Amino acid sequence: MSKTKTRKKAFSELDEKTKQSFIDLASHLSPENLSCDGELSRAQVNRRYAELMNLWKDLERANGITVSEDEVWDYVCSNL
Repeated sequence: MSKTKTRKKAFSELDEKTKQSFIDLASHLSPENLSCDGELSRAQVNRRYAELMNLWKDLERANGITVSEDEVWDYVCSNL
């Protein structure tokens, strides 16, 4: 029995809509956006973070890929 090695899909291979969804989530996860420039309580920030990370994980599952925030920002910076 031979095992077929599956290649991990790269972030850059995703369709534009999906890439933009990850970029939007990464932006919302930045400290100043996550805390609304310090206006939210720690509990509100933690809730917001958990909600955004759940959306991130849903997007990963839907596309069969694991994506780090660094991958997203590297892609953004390389496409400026």
